[in-house]
Amino acid sequence: MEETRVEMEDEVGDRRDHLIRRFSRLEDEFTARGGYVAKAEAKQFAHSLGIGADELDQPVATMSGGQRRRVELARILFAETTTLLLDEPTNHLDLDAKAWLMTYLAEYSGGLLLVSHDLALLDESITSVLAVDGGRIEPYRGNYTYYLTERERRRQQRLRERKHQDEKIARLEEGIRRFKGSSEKMAKRARTWETRVRKLEDQLVAVERRGRSVSVRFPQPETSGRTPLRAAGLAKAFGDNVVFVDVDVDVDRGERMLIMGLNGAGKTTLLRILAGIDRPDLGSVELGHRASLGYYAQEHEDIRSEFSVLELMRMVSTVPDQDLRTILGHFLLADKVDQDAGTLSGGEKTKLALARLVVGRHNVLLLDEPTNNLDPQAKEALLQALGQYQGTLILVSHDTPFVGALAPDRVILMPDGDHSYFDDSMLELVALA
Repeated sequence: MEETRVEMEDEVGDRRDHLIRRFSRLEDEFTARGGYVAKAEAKQFAHSLGIGADELDQPVATMSGGQRRRVELARILFAETTTLLLDEPTNHLDLDAKAWLMTYLAEYSGGLLLVSHDLALLDESITSVLAVDGGRIEPYRGNYTYYLTERERRRQQRLRERKHQDEKIARLEEGIRRFKGSSEKMAKRARTWETRVRKLEDQLVAVERRGRSVSVRFPQPETSGRTPLRAAGLAKAFGDNVVFVDVDVDVDRGERMLIMGLNGAGKTTLLRILAGIDRPDLGSVELGHRASLGYYAQEHEDIRSEFSVLELMRMVSTVPDQDLRTILGHFLLADKVDQDAGTLSGGEKTKLALARLVVGRHNVLLLDEPTNNLDPQAKEALLQALGQYQGTLILVSHDTPFVGALAPDRVILMPDGDHSYFDDSMLELVALA
């Protein structure tokens, strides 16, 4: 249609009349196949997932990580496939978008295979669980809450069966010890019991161990100067997209600062500039006396595939390898030390990134969505570790319970860069970030 329209502009007479008729036929076909309706539906999917009308024409390369995730999710849902494979789909979604997605998936008529740490989503949108444990998959019917209950019930049943088997083997082995050296008749019976013991041992019920827990502890760092980090007049643009202008940051030693704003407001960009990863178009960043920055990137750009897990740990610390292995063990990565870091799962990359922060002993932490891909136990362990951390913290997070429990001191509201003291009324805005 577009090619025909452009050609029409340069033609006259019969040729132009022919192109007009051709355009009309193409438009009729486009309409019959749902072209105009599809455009409206695409806009509706985008709006439901928090993509504004002004963002639909924005180049994807200039979008933030959160915006790109929303665009990708909207694109997949709009495709109207018969099966959806979704990996942590609620990451970067605000409260309204998350509620819409849960309703959409609950009513979705196709097949859905989902990986998520969002417990509300798991209870609302799934009908069965495939539990991966000890190298095997065990199916469960029902939602996540039912799975937790049923998993414990099955475990207790296996414990009882295993106890009964162990007791039976113990009785047979006691009989074998008593009668093996006695009369030929009793020795023959003992040999029969040995055969029974071997069969019972082959049929022993496997009882899985309870899951290990992540252990996080930030060593208390060297004390920095009174103002470890200061930035003045920061501005950043990507082409014609001006992200923010004239933003100041002034953080005190031991302070906890939260950077808030909608997707695309420049939260991650500001954090990357403060960390020295990106350069501002205007303004400057100044480190204070004895300030040491540790940066956690939500996209894990520093977890590179050409290095092993242990090699990446060595890059940020000079402590002996044995100590590095111990720390990796606390993050449940002890069996991954020689693995290519690029092959780790999302959750494992998150734990490795946190482990690198721990060994760095930094007194200023810049954290960008640190709870993404973390299971509830690991998230609680991180929260407790940050609660005991005596250094300075600058945080970007849309995780409302996490932010509420951490209780920041101050807030920077992007893109305007306004400063304010934090109170619980702001938690509603955190969910919109």
